[in-house]
Amino acid sequence: MKTVTDIGKSIRAKLFNLARQKQLNYQMLIIRYAHERLLYRLSQSAYRERFYLKGGVLLYAIDGDQARTTVDIDFTGNRVSRDKTHIHSIFTEICQINDKSDGIRFDQDEIQVAEINENRIYKGIRLTITARMDTICQPLSVDIGFGDTVIPKASELEYPLLLPDLPSVSILAYSPETVLAEKFQAMIELAETNSRMKDFYDVYRILKSGHYDENNLQKAINATFERRLTLFVDNHSLFSEGFAKDAERQQMWSAFLRKSVTHHDETIASFEDIMQYIHHVLHPYWLNRKEV
Repeated sequence: MKTVTDIGKSIRAKLFNLARQKQLNYQMLIIRYAHERLLYRLSQSAYRERFYLKGGVLLYAIDGDQARTTVDIDFTGNRVSRDKTHIHSIFTEICQINDKSDGIRFDQDEIQVAEINENRIYKGIRLTITARMDTICQPLSVDIGFGDTVIPKASELEYPLLLPDLPSVSILAYSPETVLAEKFQAMIELAETNSRMKDFYDVYRILKSGHYDENNLQKAINATFERRLTLFVDNHSLFSEGFAKDAERQQMWSAFLRKSVTHHDETIASFEDIMQYIHHVLHPYWLNRKEV
């Protein structure tokens, strides 16, 4: 009978071959695999309906290899206490769930937990969890936010498997409309100080994919902006020509693409291009906020 270490070696070899086959970064595949198997354990736990997946890991499920790379897993808590001790206890229990077929384990004895300023109203929770496979020791960051409304409601997501012979992963996830609304709100709030190139990339990819409903997007924007106390202002700098043409922002965009986007479409190489598209699609939604 194969031990967990033997299975880990086998999985590691399969991931290495997959990275070569798809010309992907091997280290990022290891991280994606760890994300996937942690999500599997969540899906098998009593807390499956308490955490909605969002962020870069969700966008990978939607957009595949075109999605940006990420080392974090992001959730919104649903009807769960934001008490640090309680969250620590939940993830200790989740990490104790064993699956003999995936060769990975999560160290429930070394979970670290801290508060983060997730937005202006509610503090979030960040956990650091160590994944171990064969000789690999990979820290993962799990960020949990609280207090946001998901419109339309969270839905079932069959998370894509890197290796198809492993147990499937079915979890609850954010709607694309709420992903767009939250990232759009951050763009508006941060304005000229915004260095979060990942948000511009994510918004562009979802808008281009068409995986959203226009009416639900307006509802999600209204709910998010009202929840986060974001008011309408005329001539917001986000939609100005100077914002898109700013040289420093252009440099940050190029650096982001080199670091975080393994397979990026050459048509989005220019920050000015993606801002033109974001302006075209989202500016009408922003103007609708004036009437609220």
